Amino acid sequence: MACCAALLPCLAQADQPVHQLGEVVVVGVTPLPGLDLPLAQVPLNVQVAQADDLQQIHGQSLTDLLARDFQGVNLTQSQGNPWQSNLYFHGFTLSPLQGSPSGLSIYLDGVRQNESFAATMNWEAIPDFAIRNVALIPSSNPLYGLNTLGGSLVLTSKSGFTDPGGSFSVTGGSWGRIQADADFGAHGDTFGFYAGIGSDYESGWRAHSSSRVQQGFLRLDWHPDAATAIALSYAGTHATLFGTQTLPVEWADTPAAAYTWPDHFTDNINQFNLRGTRELGGGWSLQASAYLRLSQSRSFNSNVNAYDGYDDDGPLGYAVDGPFDGASVGQYYYTGLSPAYDPRNPGATINNVPAANVLGNVHTRGYGASVQAVDDSEFDGHRNRLTVGASLDGGSSRFTQYGQPAYFPYDVAQRGNTVGLLPFELDPMTAAATGTRSYGVYFMDVLALTDALHVSAGGRYDHSRIGVSDLSGNEPAIDGRNSFHRFNPSLGATWSLSARLNAYLNYDEGMRAPTPIELECADPAAPCALPNDFTSDPPLKPVVAHTFSAGLRGTLADGRLHWNVSPYYSRVSNDILTIHTGGSAQGYFANVPRTVRKGVDAGFGGQSGRFEWQVDYSFVAATYGAPFAELSEDNSSADRLDAIQVRRGDRIPGIPRQMGTLAGEYHFTPQWSLGANLRACAGQYATGDENNQDAHGRLPGYALLDLDLHWRPVPALTLFVQVQNVFDRRYFASGQLGSNVFDTPDRLVDTNGPGTSTLFVAPGAPRAWFAGLQYDFGRRLD
Repeated sequence: MACCAALLPCLAQADQPVHQLGEVVVVGVTPLPGLDLPLAQVPLNVQVAQADDLQQIHGQSLTDLLARDFQGVNLTQSQGNPWQSNLYFHGFTLSPLQGSPSGLSIYLDGVRQNESFAATMNWEAIPDFAIRNVALIPSSNPLYGLNTLGGSLVLTSKSGFTDPGGSFSVTGGSWGRIQADADFGAHGDTFGFYAGIGSDYESGWRAHSSSRVQQGFLRLDWHPDAATAIALSYAGTHATLFGTQTLPVEWADTPAAAYTWPDHFTDNINQFNLRGTRELGGGWSLQASAYLRLSQSRSFNSNVNAYDGYDDDGPLGYAVDGPFDGASVGQYYYTGLSPAYDPRNPGATINNVPAANVLGNVHTRGYGASVQAVDDSEFDGHRNRLTVGASLDGGSSRFTQYGQPAYFPYDVAQRGNTVGLLPFELDPMTAAATGTRSYGVYFMDVLALTDALHVSAGGRYDHSRIGVSDLSGNEPAIDGRNSFHRFNPSLGATWSLSARLNAYLNYDEGMRAPTPIELECADPAAPCALPNDFTSDPPLKPVVAHTFSAGLRGTLADGRLHWNVSPYYSRVSNDILTIHTGGSAQGYFANVPRTVRKGVDAGFGGQSGRFEWQVDYSFVAATYGAPFAELSEDNSSADRLDAIQVRRGDRIPGIPRQMGTLAGEYHFTPQWSLGANLRACAGQYATGDENNQDAHGRLPGYALLDLDLHWRPVPALTLFVQVQNVFDRRYFASGQLGSNVFDTPDRLVDTNGPGTSTLFVAPGAPRAWFAGLQYDFGRRLD
């Protein structure tokens, strides 16, 4: 509710001079802080929240906050792990999973958090306890650079100047969850210090889905004089996340079960950021930053091998029971070869087993720098704010994958456990080095034609270079260099029709370049394992989004009520989508000529006495804008070549068309309050059903109710109890078409064929309860 309530002071003060911004809530509209504007002068439906809002969530708070309180946001957990959530906003995706199309950018203190290797987002890298402000900026705002197709999530951290004092919190409850964090900040006349640590563990509600995350954050600030501010910060994360895949819909009565296991991801991230601001006089100011980001990730994936049909002789030179051939990893030839696979003696046919494990390692060194100048001087007697800037973001990665033949034990309790038959290969399946470097130059000018009318114009030129080099000596064809460049404009206007009514209109263009993974896995004739191995593939085109936004926002009843209506239309050219060809295990990337996202966000809320409330509704029509054909062998409407025909207007899978939230909190006394949050999502199509013709149809919609009770016996201490999914509703968060190889009685692996095509679903979490406390000391307590 706080994100919409923040509009109130901005609208009331929309006609104030720019130099009085300290009296109103402001948002930054450039990557570096500096161009800060009242929300009523920003021609977009920007949603904001503060640290207090994060503290009310008591979970994986950033993603939970976005899903609960922000319009147009939906969250799914296809891996069954709360730290590996896929975030959808206006039909665009921000995900930690390699192979997911990235359409949103994210910044922490001006540093891009999208991983350079695959543009993914590791949510565990964000120290939630250290976040001071959150802003979700919609549209294809080019100032935020690559991947900003549908919006940008901008985070700023706490400091010793903004958050002096300390706090400690602990939460426990269902699935063995134990969360704890502590932070402390202090400052003198010129120096400020802030530090915090956090730890999170839970066993997970699904089998084999535990997680452990440890975080640390340190920030030092120096204000040598009134015109200068310098900050040095460090953020570190160590995480081990287990997850499990989607389930055949026929197994929906056992939602906690795992399909195959183990699957886990270990991540170590260290980020250093140095930034500074200097007031130069004459209305000019200068901001600059430089960062170094080091990440090492290790993934272990259990896989069902892809079925491949051969005649009685098998592939050339193939020996089913001969010495292990690394080329057989990922392939299972089932029948037609002699000797046949025997589940009671899996080692006898080492080159024809039904499972494989893949060990992946990615070491990335990211770096960058940016500088911008802001001029606050008047232009022709009108208030004017001009910003010009330049940025460099680069990264180099070493990527290796190792394969291991595996089998599924005959023991009923272990069916689905991919047990390795041999050690991982000494020679990697994939060994490659990738390098990315992106240069950007941008400007933005905001001119007050009158006290009520503001116009903004800007743009950004991006030039990206992506290189891939083979390190194994066996795949020289993957060596290559690609360059992408484009100028993307932005134009907008806001008009305060009265002190209580504001209107805006905006047009943006944004671009994203293909990632190294996408460039090297773009051939439908040679699909890659996901996570990806590298092959030599056709080139991909960059993705370009054209977005129109408009809206009305205002207040009623002397400011006690607030509302907004915010339509948008986004046309995306050459969208890069993941085309799955082997269930969840294989696929390739391809440009789709055009996709369209259009919709509207609307909200209405306020406060009446002791009761606060907010109603939000979002409509998202995400469709394909041009016909195309793709392979989807598990789609019931596929032809004899496993192809489906996608028509213009077919809905993009994974995106609910309608979402709504009803939230309220009643304060019985200054110490006691009870809150409720009802979230509802309409149905969605499964991945693989891009033509919307599969016999399973859409996944059903759902509605979930959460309750939380807060007690504040003394100003410094807060105790709470929270119940999620109060009515224990069973639901599916997402789905994809695939082949169930455990389609025999007692869920034994089918040794006679590739399995049965079906719908795989990601079940949602059941009812859960959590309780905890937070204690603050040395801070101002309202």
